[in-house]
Amino acid sequence: MDRRQFLKWGSFITVSVATTGLAGCGGGDDNPDPPEPDLFDFRHGVASGDPRPDSVVLWTRVEGDNGRRHVNVRLQVSTQEDFSTLVVNDLLRALPEWDYTLRTKVTGLSAATTYYYRFRVGSRFSPVGRTRTAPAAGTPLSQLKFAFVSCQDWSINHWAGMEELAQQDLDFIVHTGDYIYEAVADGAPVNLVESRHTPLSLPDGTTLPSGFRYATTLEDYRYLYKAYRSDARLQALHARFPMIAIWDDHEFSDDCWQDRQSYDADDDQSPQTARRRSANQAWFEYLPADVTLDLNNPSFQNIQIYRAFTFGNLATLLMTDERLYRADHLISEANAGGDVGSRFFIRRDALKAAEDAKIAAAGGALTQVSMLGDAQRAWWQDRVGGAATTWKLWGNQVSLLRMQIDLTEAIAELMVLRLIASNTALTPLRDQMETALTADLRAALSSGTYPNNVAYTNLRQLLSTQAGIDSATFDANIKPTLDSRLPPASLLATYVLNADQWDGYDAERRNLMAFLKTNNVRNVVALTGDIHAFFAGVVMDDFDAATPTPVMVDLVGAGLSSNTLMSTYKSVVDNDPRFAEIKALIYEEVSGAVVNTLNRTLQHFNPWMRYAETNVTGYAIVTLTPDKLNCAFHIMKGLVDGNAPPQPATARVTTVEVPAGSAVVNVV
Repeated sequence: MDRRQFLKWGSFITVSVATTGLAGCGGGDDNPDPPEPDLFDFRHGVASGDPRPDSVVLWTRVEGDNGRRHVNVRLQVSTQEDFSTLVVNDLLRALPEWDYTLRTKVTGLSAATTYYYRFRVGSRFSPVGRTRTAPAAGTPLSQLKFAFVSCQDWSINHWAGMEELAQQDLDFIVHTGDYIYEAVADGAPVNLVESRHTPLSLPDGTTLPSGFRYATTLEDYRYLYKAYRSDARLQALHARFPMIAIWDDHEFSDDCWQDRQSYDADDDQSPQTARRRSANQAWFEYLPADVTLDLNNPSFQNIQIYRAFTFGNLATLLMTDERLYRADHLISEANAGGDVGSRFFIRRDALKAAEDAKIAAAGGALTQVSMLGDAQRAWWQDRVGGAATTWKLWGNQVSLLRMQIDLTEAIAELMVLRLIASNTALTPLRDQMETALTADLRAALSSGTYPNNVAYTNLRQLLSTQAGIDSATFDANIKPTLDSRLPPASLLATYVLNADQWDGYDAERRNLMAFLKTNNVRNVVALTGDIHAFFAGVVMDDFDAATPTPVMVDLVGAGLSSNTLMSTYKSVVDNDPRFAEIKALIYEEVSGAVVNTLNRTLQHFNPWMRYAETNVTGYAIVTLTPDKLNCAFHIMKGLVDGNAPPQPATARVTTVEVPAGSAVVNVV
């Protein structure tokens, strides 16, 4: 081991210090390479990550049989693509304890500089990677360009977007989570996925009632990362750009919190510490992140992945961890009898009551209703409040935008549409009828006469004065139709669609927004994933206030390769009788074709949403200048006869802009 390199054995991150003037032929190192047989290769490519002005993390994995002994690997780094001169030429060791993966933090680099790197075992070289360091803090920048992606499921849809992204001119890529998906069909054919992605089969795994199996052991999680990294398109993306990554839920378990899983109603009552630690270790082994993992720490919180980056005077980027420290969902799955009523389709008043009760029981503390946890929340406030850059970007896993539906109003609309379908003369009165019927339903609920004796007072008066329909005609021809369509009283409320997002941690969201508002912190923009849809909107100081104030912006990226939000909710209204009456709010069938209505529904009930696209996959490219943030949402083409679409994979692009100085989103 030479003077430029040492090992941090606690988490096995090699640190190499760059120098100048080393010969490119392999000389200049104090120790020659020990001989290695030519039975190794670099099947999973190379990667770089976490670019800072003076450092970057480089990654590879050695594949081959070495009898569980270490493998000697040489790392070479150069400013020249032909490696004619080297700044690093170090001998490293790939160890079986870390699945023969290497993470090397190269320090002593120059800011805003492109470097090339490669690894060698014996006579075999890895692919060449290209990376770039960040501009020095305070350096005036005219532009920064990067992509943000999430949700790249091996078993659903296609990865053509990766191939397209690798051709872009970017400074780096932000990955907001769901790099892998822990549950697989375990060897069974999967529909709606490109043919080149063959079925996965976990070495161990645990079987769900659905027949899917989820990763349980360290070998399971390692298997998934190796399978994902076997795709040449993901390898090319990593080799082209440094990646700044954070995890979301599927790197461990769907909709997880701390070391708890949530597949069944009572799952999260039992800690899964060993499984969580295995997920932590596999993520650490396979992502080029400048973080440490302490295997000597017996808890599941043996790794800290939240961290900050600065790019000149233009941008601060905060990457948060919204799984490892979060409290349980406000209404547990056990109490709700499942995920509906706990994580999905929850009455807003019930959610608020549960949150208020937990805060009161904790003496006003946010700990039991927090997504970030107390320490990370304080870190976030310190970093965003102290940032000296124009823009403050937040790598944020789950959406900050309120997503709700007032089902009283929505069901009144559906009932009116049915009336109009049988009496088209009423069409000009549609909006007034919806308002009147909404008021009538609320009055019946309030008076206790629902559903047996709804008076329809407002609708009667409207149709009498505007359409000449007297009370007797109303009772004979209209009231029976309305009465037959009345839903259960429980549906006539405002529902939050997803409490696994920030809507389920509203008190902490209000706390963060109050911090930004009080301290006049401007130009804060979240880069979000998770929900398999594109959204752009403003985050309010308090979504429930009579006159909420916009504080920051949330840009939400669709899954790069996943199912879609609309398809998920379509499954709910198709299969859960409790929500059959609101099918038209999700989709309609026109001439045998499924027509998305969820976009319109969400924007109608959530006016802070400026853009919504819920039935697509894709990625986002951000171009940042001192004056504005431009975000281009790239919407992918679909599968073609079971194959990824030919390039270009983008079907269309929607662009939104955020002007500096204002919490505003404009669709351009």
